[in-house]
Amino acid sequence: MYTTIRRETILQLIETSFPEVTECSISIEEKCKLYGLKRLKIEDKSLFDDYVKKEEVNLCDYSFANNFIWKGSIELLWKLIHNNFCLFGVTSKGMCMMLPPLGKNNIQNTLHECFSLMREMNDSRGFESYINYVYEDFLSLFDKSSFRIVEGYPDYLYNTSDLIKLAGRKYEKKRNEINYFKRHYTVSFEKFYPRHIADALLMIDLWKKEKIQESNLSSHDESHYQYSLIHEAEAAKCAIIFSEELGLRGAVITIDGRIEGITLGEPIASHTASVLIEKTNNKFCGMPQFIYQQFCSRDFSEIAYVNAGEDWGIEGLRRAKMSYHPCILAKKFLIYEKP
Repeated sequence: MYTTIRRETILQLIETSFPEVTECSISIEEKCKLYGLKRLKIEDKSLFDDYVKKEEVNLCDYSFANNFIWKGSIELLWKLIHNNFCLFGVTSKGMCMMLPPLGKNNIQNTLHECFSLMREMNDSRGFESYINYVYEDFLSLFDKSSFRIVEGYPDYLYNTSDLIKLAGRKYEKKRNEINYFKRHYTVSFEKFYPRHIADALLMIDLWKKEKIQESNLSSHDESHYQYSLIHEAEAAKCAIIFSEELGLRGAVITIDGRIEGITLGEPIASHTASVLIEKTNNKFCGMPQFIYQQFCSRDFSEIAYVNAGEDWGIEGLRRAKMSYHPCILAKKFLIYEKP
């Protein structure tokens, strides 16, 4: 059975589930006013989209949703500089740019102003300012002599048709896992609707709890891992709660009347879609492979590529992404100022 929950109640969850990042908010509040920075809100999506669609970038980071859902972990601020949309992120450590300036207008001066602003925020903290998730073609828009460019982790892109058909020997294991899942469980694969929200949130809490219990790490590593899981779970909840406002497509898997898997995604460019979140109950073998195939088939069959994001340098995640045989590893870069 699905839990019924009023929309007003769902939105009120934001106050408790995704609190403002107060540890850094107080210290930067006056500087935000001084420099004309605004907190990123759901109402800013249309403006952000107007700028990002002109870039036509196939990286998963170039999405309002993929930034907004992390607002419980990082304070997201924005400002128009030389008619470019500039998105900044602030934590207790300091400020960075979440993306390069969007708009392609007077980029050289815009970069210098962005770094000047970040220096004002970061110098007292000893935090090095940088711009994250820079797409390769952006590097041709400015004189790089004043900057240091560092290559980051790439995004994994796949031919959508490959993910749907899973044809040939290289996908034999995936097909076997899906067939096992379908043989052993009575499954309902459904489009995600607002009526699923409450039960999906409960499922995310159970997913987080099970992941923490499964961890077998040193006390230091375990603390960092649990911290990361908490923020990952909160981002997933934010995506679920705001799925309609964010324009996300989604699906759930129910077994015996309970949601045991959920996925959400969106088109991010004319030829590329992105799977934003995918969470499944680990005790059901083959569920991740099944929900991935079915979601791509139903929602993204008309789109050439699916972007599964980066691997963050995690070997297990790299192996999992490589097992689907990407056709493109889309490069991403970081930009630092030279001393």
